[in-house]
Amino acid sequence: MNLWVKRTGLLLLAALFLLACEDEASLLGFRNPKSKFDVRFIEFPVYSSVLWLDSVRSSNFYWPSEINRLLLGSYTDEKLGTVSAGFYTQFFPTTTAKIATNSTLDSAVLQLKLDFYTYGNITMNPIQFEVYELAKQISRNSAPFYFNKTTVPTGPMVGSGSLIINPLEFQNKFDSAKKDTVLIRIPLSSAFSQKLFNAALRYANGTTPQDSLQWRDFSIFTKEFKGLAVKAISGDKIVGIDPVHFESRIIVHYQNPTLDSQTINLPIAGNAITSFNEIKSDRAGSEVDINQYFTDFDPVSGLRCIQSGVGLFTKLDFAEFISFLESDTLPNIAINSAELVISDVESTEIFRSPGELYVRLLDPDNRLKKFNRQKTAQARDRDQKIINLYNNSTRTLTPDYSVVNPDSVLTIFTETSTYFNLGYSSSANTYRGFFTLYAQEMAIPETDKPRFRYYILYPKNGAKTVNRVLFHKDNIKLRVYYTLPKAD
Repeated sequence: MNLWVKRTGLLLLAALFLLACEDEASLLGFRNPKSKFDVRFIEFPVYSSVLWLDSVRSSNFYWPSEINRLLLGSYTDEKLGTVSAGFYTQFFPTTTAKIATNSTLDSAVLQLKLDFYTYGNITMNPIQFEVYELAKQISRNSAPFYFNKTTVPTGPMVGSGSLIINPLEFQNKFDSAKKDTVLIRIPLSSAFSQKLFNAALRYANGTTPQDSLQWRDFSIFTKEFKGLAVKAISGDKIVGIDPVHFESRIIVHYQNPTLDSQTINLPIAGNAITSFNEIKSDRAGSEVDINQYFTDFDPVSGLRCIQSGVGLFTKLDFAEFISFLESDTLPNIAINSAELVISDVESTEIFRSPGELYVRLLDPDNRLKKFNRQKTAQARDRDQKIINLYNNSTRTLTPDYSVVNPDSVLTIFTETSTYFNLGYSSSANTYRGFFTLYAQEMAIPETDKPRFRYYILYPKNGAKTVNRVLFHKDNIKLRVYYTLPKAD
């Protein structure tokens, strides 16, 4: 029996169930004593643990539907420890206009537009930071492999500064998607500014093709100007920076004897430009003092957590649900509804919970279940078969076996062809999400079809935020409504 027939059977069974409900009372008002279906509800405990994954991709300009954001600052969470964030970015001139050969340098600044994302303390204490020139090139081709833990060697410090914001005002603007513009301007050292200006002069006075290409060819330009690193020194909050906005750029100010003051702009966004976040955490002495990757950790307090940006997640074990599906006492079960619920989530004005959590598949070795081109042909065929077996609840691989999602991780889809995610209700402090179609597929036995046991709760924006989620392990429930045919 193929999947279409089986799913049609489930729909017919559900329709019969509805008819049976309508037939519960006769025309005379008496309850039908011969109902053919038995509707039941069961709530499963979900075993869980805390996992620390070794890396979370933090690169921008990698996936069209993904948010692009740079992070800067630090904060301390009494339960999860300290988090600090900085970033690396390239820059490149967008104009081919040549400056006058007798122009002289005034100064250069790194200008960054804040996007109103903020997380941490709500005081107005400053964020202190420093700017360094990169000593090693970064590459757009390596964007899939720039993670929260990636570091790049740096050269001399070329600037420093501090930032004071009103976090509550920023939160309001962020929530309402305000279009206001708030900028950070960091003066760059005279030596670095002069080096940039000299490159512009070489382009203006150039007598060789190399002089011209050095300013207009990205691959040649970045051999001399590899990029910048911006590192937080102190602070009690982290802010977001919009790298895509035209205001985020290096501005070189110069004087032209025949004109007013002029500027040269070098944006930090573009088709070839790379940027990514480096996010560090120190959990020593906290409730989740984990020091090994991919190892199940069960805090004594029963705490479960997700902290985006640093690779701290909650692992789920559906063992009880799978045992239920494999029971010999439940023939011809039809699942009407399946829902995952996390209640009593801790959320405060300072540490607000993110609006969504994705549910992703996890291998028994605590690695994300990935599908990629490096596997053998036999392994790829096996992966494709698994996806075909769940063809209405997972994304089908393309003929060239390209990524399933931005990080090649198999993602569960629901009956509406959207990701299986848990939406957050701030009024109820609860995450919940339905996965009925996927649960129905799990209930249908099939040769060589695995019933996936392990999952991970994953924040939507990965290493573009540092939000955290806290709850107790007993507050995770899997709720199922199902129908069984009654024996004659």
